[in-house]
Amino acid sequence: MNPEDTAPGPEPLAPEPPEREEHPLIAWARAIVLGIGDTARDMLEAGRQAAREAMDEGWQRFDEKTKHRRR
Repeated sequence: MNPEDTAPGPEPLAPEPPEREEHPLIAWARAIVLGIGDTARDMLEAGRQAAREAMDEGWQRFDEKTKHRRR
C-alpha cells in the first residue's frame, strides 16, 4: 500500500459562507426577469426558424418559375 493511497485529500481553503435566505420579493422579481428573458429567446428562435422556412419557400417558388436554378 502506498502512502499516497492513505493520505487524506486536500482541505478546502476557506469554508463556504452560509446561504442567506432570499427575500420573497427579490425571488419573485428574479423569476419574472428570467422568465421574460427565456420568453424573448424562445420568440427570437421561433422568428429565425420562420424566416429560414420563408426563405426556403421563396427559393422553391423561384426555382419552379425559372429555368435558372440555384446551385
